[in-house]
Amino acid sequence: MADEPTRFVGNSSCATSTCHGGVIGRGPAWNQSLSTWLANDPHANAGRLLYDRDSQAIVSRLDRSASGSREAYDAVLRKRCISCHTTATAAHTAASGKLTAEFLASGVTCESCHGPAESWLVSHTHADWDATTDESMREMDSIIGRAETCVRCHVGSRTEDGLVRDMNHDLIAAGHPALRFDLPIYLANLPAHWDSRRDRELNASHVRLRAVGRAINLAAAAKLASERASDHLQDPTVPWPELSDYDCFACHQSLSIRDFQVPPSNKKKSPLHVSDGLPVWNSWHSVNQLELRENVALLEKLSPHRSDPKQIAASGQSLAVKYRNIAEQLSAETIDPRQELESMLQRLENQPPPVDWHQAAIEYLELDALLRDLDTPLPVALQELEHSLRFQAEATPNKNVSLHSPADFEPEKFRQSILRILQSQSASTQSQANPE
Repeated sequence: MADEPTRFVGNSSCATSTCHGGVIGRGPAWNQSLSTWLANDPHANAGRLLYDRDSQAIVSRLDRSASGSREAYDAVLRKRCISCHTTATAAHTAASGKLTAEFLASGVTCESCHGPAESWLVSHTHADWDATTDESMREMDSIIGRAETCVRCHVGSRTEDGLVRDMNHDLIAAGHPALRFDLPIYLANLPAHWDSRRDRELNASHVRLRAVGRAINLAAAAKLASERASDHLQDPTVPWPELSDYDCFACHQSLSIRDFQVPPSNKKKSPLHVSDGLPVWNSWHSVNQLELRENVALLEKLSPHRSDPKQIAASGQSLAVKYRNIAEQLSAETIDPRQELESMLQRLENQPPPVDWHQAAIEYLELDALLRDLDTPLPVALQELEHSLRFQAEATPNKNVSLHSPADFEPEKFRQSILRILQSQSASTQSQANPE
């Protein structure tokens, strides 16, 4: 008989003023961690969001009967939403009937990230307690440990903790934002409910933090693709091909006569024409990790109309293992930001402009991390570069609908801007290293 899973005990077990419910601003960070979470952390309100106006619109698009039936509405939440928006178990998702207000109000609690506390609630207060001896508490001190905790929801999984956390194309089409997870940005926006001075590995290098985080992202995305394929082979109602695995803007774009008049040799147009039916697989995660954009043969194999679920089920798992190992290697490396600067400059000088918005966005994020590691004031030009990547609102016949896309993104202009920043920084770094 299989062992019973460790159970959740709830936030109330953490809430006393002598444990994690102390007054914010008084005492050590661990003593006020629950109070900080309740007051400032968006995870605390994740469950309540499932009944706001945006969520109601999304749910009604997924199931028309949900707009007039609380039972139907909550059935969608159980199947699609609560695995990420609450501290749910498989029993919660499999049950029927209305969800309680108390359950939804709890949101994404301490145990969602740190693990079910039944086996360590008492022992973790002891001075000689060793967190590594209890598998039900998640390791959060390393980059990999923290990233793997986040990606369960922010990239997705169909197997972790016995839950399906799959924010797929159906949900995006219904109105849920696409998931483009970046570990450094999320950590920067998360109010620290821990002693950040302990984050030695995370704080040592912005470049390494982003590189390790992106390797874990790709590992999680590949594993999710494999799980989707495997589940589809067992249950044809599981969608395949899964279109959220591809570049949204390869298909969702304006098509005009002008677009088709651009000669293929024109470098300002992507060498991978969207009319060729070759959207990039996992475009956000594959940039500068998997060289897909120049590999037409591989893109053809991965394209939605040709992808073989049997092949993806096997290759996705292999890819996940490979990039988990790469993350381990990257986390142990010593980063020299000056060498990284010259390497990035050389690479961008010798390659054509970005072929899509995702590639440009990742180049910007990597440059941002590099400049922070160089401990130099961030130039105004970097802010302007970020602004060039922002989605522009497009007018639609229905004035109640606002479409946002990178329709105005200019690859060549972006390339010239990022090169100017790199060249200026390179000259500055060299002059500091070789003063007259």
